[in-house]
Amino acid sequence: MSTATLQDRYAEVKDRFRSLFNVFEGALNGHRDQPMHTLRKAGIERLDVMDFPTRRDENWKYTSLNQMLRLPLQDSYQVEVDAATIDGLAIPGLDAARIVLVNGLLQTELSDLDKIPEGMELLPVDQALEDEAVKGQISEMLDAAVKNDHNPFSALNVAFAKNGFVLKVKAKAVVEKPVHIIHLAAPTGEPVFINPLLLVLTGAHSEGAVVETYDALPGADQAYFSNILTRVHVGVNAHFHHYRIQNDSAAATVVSNIEAHQQQDSTFSSYLVDLGGDVVRNNLSTILQGQNTMTNYYGVYLAKGKQHIDNQTFIDHALPHCGSNELYKGILDDRGRGVFNGKVIVRQDAQKTNAFQQNSSLVLSKTAEMDTKPQLEIFADDVRCSHGATIGQLDESSVFYLRSRGLSDLQARQLLQQAFLFDVVENMPLEAVKDYAEQLIEKKLK
Repeated sequence: MSTATLQDRYAEVKDRFRSLFNVFEGALNGHRDQPMHTLRKAGIERLDVMDFPTRRDENWKYTSLNQMLRLPLQDSYQVEVDAATIDGLAIPGLDAARIVLVNGLLQTELSDLDKIPEGMELLPVDQALEDEAVKGQISEMLDAAVKNDHNPFSALNVAFAKNGFVLKVKAKAVVEKPVHIIHLAAPTGEPVFINPLLLVLTGAHSEGAVVETYDALPGADQAYFSNILTRVHVGVNAHFHHYRIQNDSAAATVVSNIEAHQQQDSTFSSYLVDLGGDVVRNNLSTILQGQNTMTNYYGVYLAKGKQHIDNQTFIDHALPHCGSNELYKGILDDRGRGVFNGKVIVRQDAQKTNAFQQNSSLVLSKTAEMDTKPQLEIFADDVRCSHGATIGQLDESSVFYLRSRGLSDLQARQLLQQAFLFDVVENMPLEAVKDYAEQLIEKKLK
């Protein structure tokens, strides 16, 4: 594509987003004078100086969003969903406060807003921006998302998010009960633009978790764009677990941006399971701002049909005595395609760093494809670091062994595939979430 043609296409896409924002802004009524709206306008104005990624960009060379960018996206609106439907999306055995969003809009009557665990507080972003205790930090987090030079989708999320939330974990609070955010896509007859926004602040010496599940109602086969933004600040000696199980419609485009900042002696653990969607792009990054931190990334992806799942991870070791552990596993079948690009930087001052990264994939058909690029850049000399990647097929000797024990060929292969992915899921501390993820994986493998 010529430069002129590319610029024309960018201009057309930007004009459509601006027109959509004008419609969105016109419906805000009195909310246009609130602090959040200043950030919204800054988000849409970033389109003046930013372009959408193409496959000419190194980090996007295997993934194209052209199909989504051509969609006549529409603003989301309330869709009626009954309690029985939401109950069917609950995680069996999980004791959690439930927050329900349908097409990105809060369903108050279906949510447990009055049952947020002691030690936690859940605030709408608009309200948090008026809270003297946190408004400065919230503004900085959103401003940083808007000004991200490499990611126009974070700025778009800030511009269009309707029901963003701030989850606060109070200092010294050890909260065993998580918050479960149910994201549900519901059919509207047109391609909707959904922008889930979650900001997490954990106080010093605290511990907490949030579980996010993404699902679609039957009939939600109309294309839609889920543009997710999550920012997490983990305080001194705090420990936070973020779970995300994505089982969107096969017509969905999903772009997820998760960024964590860790203070001294803290732990941040991310658990991502990607089963749904048409084109899925995950950007996960962590900035270490104190010594003695630990970062854990666990990811599972399963692409069948024509699914495309792209995981981009980044960990910046800038200070000494920190560790990171990263394990991603996936299965590609039919014409499914997977991408993994994981980068770990160990800077000159980051002595005594211990970093591990591994990506392993099974490719089960001749038309499936996996592109993997683990990267480890080390500028310090007293470190223990390793990284690797494997792409292979099922071990036929293992299949033969299981068949000799009475299993059919299909049962043997499914069991080996389950074991391959469950190796990652087993790292989830919440048993109910782990069991739920395994059930979904088992169902999709059949």
